[in-house]
Amino acid sequence: MALLIKIAWRNIWRNPSRSLTIILAVVVGLFAGIYASSISFGFVDQRFENSIERFISHIQLHNPDFVHDGEGFQLVANPGEKINWLDTSSAVKTFSVRTRVNGIVATAGVTNGAIIVGIDPAQEKATTRFDEWLKEGSYFEGVKRNPILIGSELAEKMHVGINSRIVLTFMDLEGNITSASFKVAGIFKTIDKPFDESNVFVLRSDLVKYLAVPEAVHEIAVLLKDPAQVKAVGDAMKLRWPETSARTWYEISPELQYLQEMTGQMLLVFIFIILLGLGFGILNTMLMSVFERTREIGMLMAIGMNKRRVFGLVLLETIFLSFTGAIGGMVTGVTLVKLSANKGIDFASVAGDSLADYGYGSLVYPSVSTGFVLGITAMVFVIAVLAAIYPALKALGLVPAEAVRKE
Repeated sequence: MALLIKIAWRNIWRNPSRSLTIILAVVVGLFAGIYASSISFGFVDQRFENSIERFISHIQLHNPDFVHDGEGFQLVANPGEKINWLDTSSAVKTFSVRTRVNGIVATAGVTNGAIIVGIDPAQEKATTRFDEWLKEGSYFEGVKRNPILIGSELAEKMHVGINSRIVLTFMDLEGNITSASFKVAGIFKTIDKPFDESNVFVLRSDLVKYLAVPEAVHEIAVLLKDPAQVKAVGDAMKLRWPETSARTWYEISPELQYLQEMTGQMLLVFIFIILLGLGFGILNTMLMSVFERTREIGMLMAIGMNKRRVFGLVLLETIFLSFTGAIGGMVTGVTLVKLSANKGIDFASVAGDSLADYGYGSLVYPSVSTGFVLGITAMVFVIAVLAAIYPALKALGLVPAEAVRKE
């Protein structure tokens, strides 16, 4: 076997220009495929991280009816008991208590619908790092009475800026229409334009005063220490509080889980198509090699090399040719991915703010998993074996007596 391996390795370098051409093709093909895939993975990772850590959190608690109807009177039952439990739970990293109502945002000349979210600044900062989205102004600071944070898209539509006065109109929990004047303390800009256009944030302590229910809680967003424990903690909450809807991130946004699962599979198919095209080039190279060595193969068979060894020789040559290029392509691709991941790739100059329409940021950090690279390795092996079959069968079909007479 060792001799067969040595012969196979030498054979692929008997025509170095042809071998180097196909090896270079494999290197370029795999490098391009891996790098393009890493950018796709980067977009998916960014969407997942931003959706979970910046918007949804791992688990959300609601009144079951609020999930479907979103009415202001549909409050979380016994919020104090739940808050105490979350405060003492070893599985919980942090949480944010929110009060949400649908209302109208108005200035002197413009009126627009919006979701009014009352938050505790410290809790929200710890849970979603919301303060990092601020584009202008401060995080509820500098305004003594009724500060408000407004999205950049909505601010532009309403023609307001820092220190502008806006009026919020909504229905309190007794069914009365309530209006209150708020002063813009900050303008935020997330990676989600629809979110920026439809949400305003106020102090929860201010909002509950106008709702006439001091303990009004519509939502509690929970961030766990270990994301792998989401299902276990979610199930425990459902058992502990059957009167409350405890939904995990994949129940709230199942498309995120689907996106994660399908992206890897789709990109492996993408790489497989590239390898399939390269496989035909490898097959052609090996077929030419067999035809050029017809007399040599005939002599080997005439002096006693059996068909199994002839097949093994062609197979080993194909595998060496394929894996030499594959290793070069994977090393080059993964190295560039690691280098790009340090600073990221900014697509702002190409896409502008259009990515924000779909919930993506312009700065992407390419990434590729070990499992993905191992999947590519397995596919290279499969393609190499498939590409070797036809040339090997041609070699096995040679008649030694005729082959040795061929010039």
